[in-house]
Amino acid sequence: MTYPIEVSVCIILFYGLYVAALKNETHFRFNRIYLLLAIVVSLLIPLLNIPVYSGNTETVLGAVMQTVQVNSETLFATKNSIPETNIISLIYFVVVSILSIKLVISIASVFVLRRRCIVEQKQGLKIALCTDQIAPFSFFGTIFMQKGTTNDTQLDKIILHETVHIRQYHSIDILFSEIICVLTWFNPLSWMLKSALKETHEYLADSGVSKQSADTSGYFMLLIRNAVGLQPEIANNLNKSLILKRLNMMKKPRSNRFSMLKALPVIPIVLVLFFLFSCKNSNSASEAQNLETEEKQAQEEIIVDKMPEYKGGQEAMMKFVVENVKYPEEAKKNGIQGKVFISFTVTKTGKLENIKVLKNLNDLLDAEALRVISTMPDWVPGESKGTAVDVEVTLPIMFKLS
Repeated sequence: MTYPIEVSVCIILFYGLYVAALKNETHFRFNRIYLLLAIVVSLLIPLLNIPVYSGNTETVLGAVMQTVQVNSETLFATKNSIPETNIISLIYFVVVSILSIKLVISIASVFVLRRRCIVEQKQGLKIALCTDQIAPFSFFGTIFMQKGTTNDTQLDKIILHETVHIRQYHSIDILFSEIICVLTWFNPLSWMLKSALKETHEYLADSGVSKQSADTSGYFMLLIRNAVGLQPEIANNLNKSLILKRLNMMKKPRSNRFSMLKALPVIPIVLVLFFLFSCKNSNSASEAQNLETEEKQAQEEIIVDKMPEYKGGQEAMMKFVVENVKYPEEAKKNGIQGKVFISFTVTKTGKLENIKVLKNLNDLLDAEALRVISTMPDWVPGESKGTAVDVEVTLPIMFKLS
């Protein structure tokens, strides 16, 4: 769930800047590029993993504890309970699946419609004349129109409008925005960004028509007359809900070239998101290496007079883990087992902080191990030369199927 949430945060910031600075400007090409880059960057930044040294000069002593083994059929393992994280993930993926199926059906419906139409060539373009009641629209290289509803003059204007969509590859933009909506369906701004991109497509197409025809009022009467009938969401269409907006935008004076500078705040936004989601602490990455060797050599590496200890000792700590771990049912079904390395710092006051997974095994098992360690009570802190010190502890938890 981390990835779609991080993508969603990126979309919120980028779309917020668009609304504040660019939405009402007439730099339609620039706005289209901005919205597309907002989608691309939002998808990429959370995927990047750039190691960064923290520069922390404070020495944190470390130790690797004895492995705790949890069996799938242990007395304390819960067989029927489903963790909250699993329920949330299930809901997320169910909705993603439904929206994905809907998207595939929408694309397929266009191809089914095309097979029922008579396809002609005009001005180097494919025009599908359909007997169904449809509003004119385009999808990739084909323009769809209802047969016998337009005269030659009207036909030329509609073709000109849809040609702009085709030659500027607007269908690819729409598919791209649909994918972002599928991944981040819970974020309303993702859907608004998709609508903004579609609006920009229409502004670009209208601008292309206005450059070749001075009859603006006649053009918009044509749009109103033809904005009735089937309009696939996946296609570029003569959107009736945007007609007044488009008319106002065509009449609006061209924006000053320097108004594009309003987008400059996107630079610090990208930098903040980059450092927030892409830059990882390299210390954690190095700690995750050679953990099996560290476990064997732990006693040689420990340079603490008194190691931190779970209240009640090692046996009590192992019992706490075994009693509280709920071996995920899905992991058992899929035969997933193995060792999860959990790192945490026992502070001078005995509290557990900086709890994290050092060596990933499986999302379900990693999450369960983190949950259990996060619920541990305070430990007895470690000591060096009679003074309480922070000690970083690595606790391997072995998930074993019986």
